[in-house]
Parts: sequence; structure tokens; C-alpha cells
Amino acid sequence: MPLSNYSLIELKADTLINDFNCGDDKDDADLNDFLFSKAKYYSSELLATTYILEDKSSTVAYYSIFNDSLTIEESNFNSKNALKKFLSNLVSHPKRHLKNIPAIKIGRLAVSKDKKGQRIGEKIIDYIISFSIDHNTNCACKLITVDAYKKSLGFYEKMGFIFLSDKDKNEDTRQMFLDLTPYLNLEIQE
Repeated sequence: MPLSNYSLIELKADTLINDFNCGDDKDDADLNDFLFSKAKYYSSELLATTYILEDKSSTVAYYSIFNDSLTIEESNFNSKNALKKFLSNLVSHPKRHLKNIPAIKIGRLAVSKDKKGQRIGEKIIDYIISFSIDHNTNCACKLITVDAYKKSLGFYEKMGFIFLSDKDKNEDTRQMFLDLTPYLNLEIQE
């Protein structure tokens, strides 16, 4: 199902939010609450920009993004060699002083429970990748980052995101990232 069947709207102070429910567990409740109680505030305070995907009568999905950086700390790695290897895989000429990699963070991404299984989340990630590449000429961005809920880890892994480290594997969320370089190289080849 193409996203062209829906309208993508940037959430503003006067935007009416149609019905939305992404599920009933604790993480879903957090995502539902953010949309209805916090997203407009985050927008007005320049903390996150939220986009709503709608059909004629309901909110199908939403996501919030903001500028971020992936902080590279030696404590996230088992050794200095592991850190060096990580950096050399990420940056062609890593420097010791390189501690922060510019990124766009997906603060929230949720799909209505009525629309799950229709690959809408995948299409939103593809859109965020394209958005990030398109805006890279105005503001550098090497990565897309996310602090993923445990139940969403498989989704993000399938989309190509990798874990920063194993240090957070017992936490409620895990820090993951997607390197945009391969996508930028695809744009150049086309």
C-alpha cells in the first residue's frame, strides 16, 4: 500500500489530531500519550518535529524527529581496538578527537494498531532516509538514531539499524543507528 493514499501533515499548534491508538501495552501507551499530550509542546519549544500520516478519518501513523549526535565513548566498547574498528567502519579517516557523529533522531514512530502489518513503518523509515539525504546539503547528517523499545528491535534491525553497544541490552530501550553513507552513494549513482 503506497503512502500516496495518505496525507502527511506537519503537526502545528492548531492541527486537529484524528483518532489514534497504536496498542495497549505500556510502550504503546507512551506513544499514544506523546502524540496527544506532548507533541505540540515539543514542536513549540523546537525540541522535535512531528509528522502525522492520515487518511480521511483517522491518524494512521506518526513520527517525531529532531537533530541529534551519536556520542562515541570508549566505555561503550570492550577495548580501544573495538572503538577504533567501529570508527573506521563509520568514517573513512577517523580522528581521535571525533567524539560526536551528526544525526537525525527518530524520537517516536508509531503505527495505528488497525494498520499494523501493512509495512507503513517501513515506508516511513524509507521516507526519513530520503528526507535526511535531501536535507544533508543544508545540515550535515551521517546517521539516523533511535532509542528503540525492546518490542521494536527486530523491526529496526530489519531496516538496517545496528546497536551502538551491548551495554544497554537489559534496558527498556536500546540505542541503535543507521549509517546514511550507503544511501548517499546510491543517490550519487542514480
